[in-house]
Formats: sequence, structure tokens, C-alpha cells
Amino acid sequence: MEQINNLGDFFLFVHVVEAGGFSSAATRLGTTRSLLSRRIIALEQRLGTRLLHRNARRFAVTEAGERVYRHASVMCEAALAAEQAAAPSANAGSLVRIEAQGLLSPLVAELVPGFVANHPRTRLAVTASGSDIEALLRQQADVILSLRETLPDSSDIVARPLGTVRLVTVGSPDLVRRVGKPAHPASLDENHYLSYASGDTPGYWMFRGMVAQRRNARMASADLGALLASARAGLGFAQFPLYMVADDIAGGRLRLVLEDFEPQPLPLHALTMSSRSVSEATLNFVRFVQQSLGAMAARWQEHLPAQPNRAS
Repeated sequence: MEQINNLGDFFLFVHVVEAGGFSSAATRLGTTRSLLSRRIIALEQRLGTRLLHRNARRFAVTEAGERVYRHASVMCEAALAAEQAAAPSANAGSLVRIEAQGLLSPLVAELVPGFVANHPRTRLAVTASGSDIEALLRQQADVILSLRETLPDSSDIVARPLGTVRLVTVGSPDLVRRVGKPAHPASLDENHYLSYASGDTPGYWMFRGMVAQRRNARMASADLGALLASARAGLGFAQFPLYMVADDIAGGRLRLVLEDFEPQPLPLHALTMSSRSVSEATLNFVRFVQQSLGAMAARWQEHLPAQPNRAS
């Protein structure tokens, strides 16, 4: 029973993470910053691990905190679902409107069939966009999947961490045989560049420890499928989210290159309205994405090289 009584601390921790700090969370909850800080410190002491990095200039969630948040947020959403279960007919045949940043469209396409199979009464409307949060505020979208590192500064929007997206640079085995495996990004001939370019990602390549640079690529396109087909055909090297090329790498159709310069993974968030304004169907989708990404990461870890562990 003592553990059950302490579930309130997990609830507070979720609100602090989603608000992006103690002060914002205290305002939302109608309490004080000092009380929240004391409760989170007590939770960290009970768990025996630090959940948050915090000082005068920085607030961030630790790796352990990310893991705890994923479980604790499910707990909070289950509590909300218990309240909404009092009127189950309200959720029958719900529509979830999903907007996904361009790079995330293939991931959504991969996840949608599994979600629909598990939630046959939920309808989905999926749009590729630049993750415009105004769509949430205007109630034109229910959830936005975003890779933006700068989160929206709005007390009405909740940013729910889903994990990270690893960007890898790949080329076909034939291309590597013809031009060699590049040792440094600067050694790449621009004639061997294939770039993803859209409104939210204007053709930049990212490498660890280097400023992102726009290249005069041999081919630039917002069509990820066309870029992937071109990379497989040996037309050039390209950067893709790992989820797009994991099977190609494992099957030998593409090879990893420039591993030493692989950029830091991009944070993936589901942006929704505050908990009281979000539907149970939307929360079901967010939970499904969280669980699916965890399973996918575990599968990749078994078959693909780990990301290089180097300082930025």
C-alpha cells in the first residue's frame, strides 16, 4: 500500500517533465515550485537514481528519468482513461488526426497498420507537415510527431517524449567499391551526395562535431522513397533515419559510412494539447508509438552496430 500511496510523486514528475520545468508545472498544478522540488527529490531518493538535471540555467531529463517518465506517463493516462471509461460511448469510432514532420512519414506509415489492427474502431487521418503547432491550437490536429529540438513554449501544449531518432549515412556496396568508403565528410564529392530537402529540412547534412552544411547535391528531393531507391541503386551517399534503412543495412543492400561522424540522435516528441483536452484515442496512439519504438530499438540493437559513443 505504501507504493500505491507514492504514485502521486510519479504524477508530479510527469507534469514537471511535460511542463519543461518546476515553475511551469507549479503554475499548471496550482502549487509551489519548492513543494514540487521536494517531492521529486524524495522520489529520486526512493528510486536511488537522479531523474532530472537541474540548475539555474538548465533543466533536462536524465536517461533514467526518460525511462521512468515513459512508464509514469502511461500510469497517468490510464488514470485518465479510468475516468473516461464512465462514458465509453464517447470514444466509440474516435478520429485521431496525426501530423508528422516529413522525415517521420515513413515511420508513421510503418506503425499505422499495427495500431489500426489493435484499435479497429479508431479512424486515422495522417498528414505530412512541418509540425506547425498552430494546428493543435486551432484544433485542426490531435497529435503532432516532431523532431524539433526546441519545444513549443505554451502551457496548453504537452510534449511527450517518445525516444530518439538516429540518423545514419549509407551507400550501396557497389558505390563503396567504386569510390571507396569515405573517411571524413569533407572527403565526399558533392556528385556523390543525395539530400532530403523539404520545407522543414532544407537539404542540410548533419555530422557530429560539425556545423550543418547545405551541399550542392547530385539529387535533392522531398520524396524519401525516391532517395532511398537512388541510394540502393548506387547513385550516391545519403542520410536517412535508421528506421528507414535498418533492414537494408542488415540485409547488406546498404552499408553504413562515416560512423565516426554520426550526429547526435534527434529527440522525438508527440505534441498534444493538455491532458484534460486530449482524447483517449489520441493517448492510445501515443502509447502505441512509445511501445513500438521501444520494440524496434531492441530489434535494431540485436542486428546493427551501436551508435558510436563519442563526445560532441
